[in-house]
Amino acid sequence: MILQDAPPDSPLDAPPDAPPTLDCPTYCAEIGANCAGTNSQYADDEACLHACETFAVGTSTVTDMSGNTLGCRIYHAGAPSKMSPEAECPRAGPAGDIITASPGGPAYCSGGDFCTTYCTLEIAACGTISVPLPGNPHDSTSKNPVYEYIDMADCIDTCPTFDRTHVYNPAAVGDSFACRLAQSITALVSITPGATMHCSSTALNLDPPSGFCFGTPTP
Repeated sequence: MILQDAPPDSPLDAPPDAPPTLDCPTYCAEIGANCAGTNSQYADDEACLHACETFAVGTSTVTDMSGNTLGCRIYHAGAPSKMSPEAECPRAGPAGDIITASPGGPAYCSGGDFCTTYCTLEIAACGTISVPLPGNPHDSTSKNPVYEYIDMADCIDTCPTFDRTHVYNPAAVGDSFACRLAQSITALVSITPGATMHCSSTALNLDPPSGFCFGTPTP
């Protein structure tokens, strides 16, 4: 029996798929393609790219299944999210896991610590009293600064008091951790003084009691 050569464009001749690149454009392309509709993690590509810049890279790889890193998020944003978006998209998203009220919680791409991710995002967007953003921006009245926390430690100490019984999505509102995470990402892409409105929603005690993260949480 004589075996015929496969045609040049045969799958037998196709090289194996290259692994995803460990960068933000790759991450946002993967999560944008595989996490849509009710599983969306970002309002748009711009929000994704800004949030991604705060994720740790370190020694992570795109095959990491756990760890609070960009590599872990790229892994879960790929084939896992395509196959099981309800479970996997939250792991690939900014929170790194499905938000739970349990101490510690799950430990996929949050590393078991939602607060570190949240505070890194919030401070990147809003600065702190100790290290304000360049120029120490204020709102349009020039009276209210953008920052809401003294420093990273203050944010980490405050974060566990937020309601974590509501799921995250980019449109989350009301008094919850999910809303504050969403507002931190929105603040990253807002132009000051517009960012002030979003940063002010990330505080524990909203003064005055208004803004996006005040009132009954939704969803």
